[in-house]
Amino acid sequence: MSTLNVKIPDEMETDIQEFLEEHPHYLNKSELVRDAVRHLIEPPQLSEQAREDVRVSREEIENGDTVALDELE
Repeated sequence: MSTLNVKIPDEMETDIQEFLEEHPHYLNKSELVRDAVRHLIEPPQLSEQAREDVRVSREEIENGDTVALDELE
C-alpha cells in the first residue's frame, strides 16, 4: 500500500477528529480518508435489490400500472 502525505488546515483536522469520535466504525484517519477518496473517484453502485426495484418500476410504468400522486389518499 502506498503512503500519501497531505497538508490540511488545523480546523479540518479538528473536524476529522470529531467525525471519527461520532463514527467509530472508522478505526483511524487513514481509513476515513481512503473511504472519502474512494467515494470521490469510484462511480456509485446500486445494490442488486435497488437495480431490481428500478427494473420493476420501469416495467410498471411501461404497463401503465401507476397512480398519480394527487390520486393517493
